[in-house]
Amino acid sequence: MDKYKFFWDTMELCNWDYEGDDVKVLEPVVTCLSEQEDHVIFQFEDLMSELLYGLDTRRLADQCQEVDPYMCDDTFLYARCVALINGPGYYEEVKKGGKKDLWGMEFESLLYVPSKAWALKHRRSMDRYPHIPPFSYETGSNQKGWG
Repeated sequence: MDKYKFFWDTMELCNWDYEGDDVKVLEPVVTCLSEQEDHVIFQFEDLMSELLYGLDTRRLADQCQEVDPYMCDDTFLYARCVALINGPGYYEEVKKGGKKDLWGMEFESLLYVPSKAWALKHRRSMDRYPHIPPFSYETGSNQKGWG
């Protein structure tokens, strides 16, 4: 997990005093990243995309659908974000299939952290964010996980 230390350390900045308001929970993460060089913001997103990609499997989607029979691709993606927001131990348990409680939750706001940080740093619109991560975190992207 050493490769991901930067990501997990940055996520430790979440302010859980605002639990229930995902944007406020993530504010310290966005602020911290906005004070970094662009390549650091991009590295954060690259790691986030790789971690989300790692959870993009049929086995985990089936677990999600057991909890939410109306699950769609976005539901599964936003639930995978919950695994990341709860730290490396939780993430690894989810990956093994041992944390089914997250499938009824979501943390979509995490997906926008890198572009928000970049936009804040450069005083530009998030739409101008110039980076595309190496892994797609969209549901079904991990062909090996769905094979």
